[in-house]
Amino acid sequence: MSIRDRAFASSISRRRLVTGTATGMALAAFGSSGRLAAFAQDATPEAAACGEPFDSALLSTVNMVTDGSPITVAIVPKGVHPFFEDCRIGAEEEAAALGVTFEWQAPQQFDAALQVQMIENLITKGVNAIVISPNEPTSVVDVINNGLSKGILMLTFDSDSPDSDRLMYIGTNNKTAGMVQGDTLREALGGTGKVAIITGGLGALNLNERIEGLKETLGDGIEIVETVATDESLEKGLGVSEALLRAHPDLDGIACMSATGGPTLAQVIQAPEFADRKPVIVAFDDLTEVLDAIESDIIYATMVQRPVQMGKLSISESVKILTEGYVPGCALLDTGVTVVTKDNLTTYTK
Repeated sequence: MSIRDRAFASSISRRRLVTGTATGMALAAFGSSGRLAAFAQDATPEAAACGEPFDSALLSTVNMVTDGSPITVAIVPKGVHPFFEDCRIGAEEEAAALGVTFEWQAPQQFDAALQVQMIENLITKGVNAIVISPNEPTSVVDVINNGLSKGILMLTFDSDSPDSDRLMYIGTNNKTAGMVQGDTLREALGGTGKVAIITGGLGALNLNERIEGLKETLGDGIEIVETVATDESLEKGLGVSEALLRAHPDLDGIACMSATGGPTLAQVIQAPEFADRKPVIVAFDDLTEVLDAIESDIIYATMVQRPVQMGKLSISESVKILTEGYVPGCALLDTGVTVVTKDNLTTYTK
């Protein structure tokens, strides 16, 4: 079985669904020494510091549904991936609980143009709300604004398009998550060393925000020697991981910024060619391959997001806005991140 097949099959078997509507906000609380004071802290969205007030004026363009008519909420992820399968499951559960129709439109490739085409089709169809994880922040600006002009509620999740007129972003505060990841790696390395970055798509805003946060907290004693991209392809991830390890035999650490890098790097580094290589690896998300690699001391830690909650909140926030004229306290709804190591491998929740 290929690593792609294993990742998809195992991602289904290891679901840890979080019920209810409570959310968590990950806080990177740094003291004067720069050390991480708290990896994660539960909080309601209203308690979170709001970096962007909700623009209630945009609600006047949305066609509300206050007469009990059927509601359809569509979600468009970047592509087909186990991480987004968690989002789909959360959204499907919440839609069933609220009695609304849910459509999942996932591009077969992580392709910005294909994603825009799918969104345009949903606009033509006339769904009530569309929630998007943009492959590129600028690629969806026009289509988001067009949907809103036609009365459709337009939100983003997982990855944002801040220059568009989307009403709300639901997902990880990615710069904060990157800061937590950077501090985790820095402390594990003792503040010195050479590291590399394995990202997903070079144009993905959420991943670039994580890289920005990572760089801010690594410190002057750590040198970033190269950044490579998997384009969220498991096959390409194997190739770039192998090439990276060969090009830099003196790597002390590697930061994987998306769910693809951890599983592929963990597989490649176990090859006999790299038997003597023991870099500190910090990953993102919790595919079974990553959790197994933590158990086997191959990966040191992973930053676990809350994709199930992203899916649930994408549905529940849309329905509240459409049916109640609900005005959220903030346009940025942080679903949080948890640092998972061998110490809490069997006790963390999503």
